[in-house]
Amino acid sequence: MRPITDLTPNLSLYEAEDSADLRILLITGGWQVRRSFNQMGIQTGDRVRVLRRAPFGGPVVIDNQGSQVAIGKQLAEKVQVEILP
Repeated sequence: MRPITDLTPNLSLYEAEDSADLRILLITGGWQVRRSFNQMGIQTGDRVRVLRRAPFGGPVVIDNQGSQVAIGKQLAEKVQVEILP
């Protein structure tokens, strides 16, 4: 368990920096959003890495268990993540 002083606020997948190692904490939204992530093979608890972010509100490309997946801005904003050490 982390000390209270070590806690950082959760951020969305879209806000994460390039090359950041992340853990997915929560996927918000309705059943269509959850279905979209299930089809991409992304679930709560998965460890992912941001590979690159397209400029001007473009998609975020992540590595999820060896597969590269591009996620649009609106979907990426619905994923709450934590930065892993």
